[in-house]
Amino acid sequence: MKSMTRIITGLTVVGVGLLFLLANFNLIPAFNVGDWWPMLFVVGGLIILLNDYRNYLWALIAIVFGGSLQLQQLDIIEVNMWQIIWPVIMIAIGLSILMSRSSARQRVASKEREDITAIFSGSEVRVQSADFKGSRITAVCGGAMIDLSNAKIKKEATIDMFAFWGGIEIRVPKDVIVKNNASLIMGSAEDHSGKADVKDGAPVLYVIGDVVMAGVEIKRV
Repeated sequence: MKSMTRIITGLTVVGVGLLFLLANFNLIPAFNVGDWWPMLFVVGGLIILLNDYRNYLWALIAIVFGGSLQLQQLDIIEVNMWQIIWPVIMIAIGLSILMSRSSARQRVASKEREDITAIFSGSEVRVQSADFKGSRITAVCGGAMIDLSNAKIKKEATIDMFAFWGGIEIRVPKDVIVKNNASLIMGSAEDHSGKADVKDGAPVLYVIGDVVMAGVEIKRV
């Protein structure tokens, strides 16, 4: 996928250069480059989407923003950008939450999960399970910590999280592979787990969900 991104980026630059060259030799009608600068946002959004589909939120915002600016620049429409950007952000956040919740339910049954909820509060859970399957963590304007350092994961487990204006700390066992697939929406997820004591064929801990204007830290202790 990264090679495809480079190809598309290169072709885009070559195409723009050819347009200028042909216009300079009067082989095509001259055009004002100043009228087409918003297309940079559209191209940037497409590159983001091709490089990592999980960042579709920013890709969608860039494409809609650039497309709307382009139409306005060409006097086709007249819009207030804030009337477009915020509804698009809200729609994208909602879709991200719905899609990640659906996939998580299929991966871990509710009876096999250890749910943690911290809403305007803090919650700390230390898991001693000999066969940990997963946990659903919700942190809204609060903080949650799950300590799996003494838990045993036989094959794979999933932590499905939703953080909004809050924080989540995940302490993982030393012998598992961590795959962080969280969707970040104006948030951050710092993975400090590294690969200490992890061997080929080791159990896998999937970290999924949505981090909206919040922070997540994954580490080994």
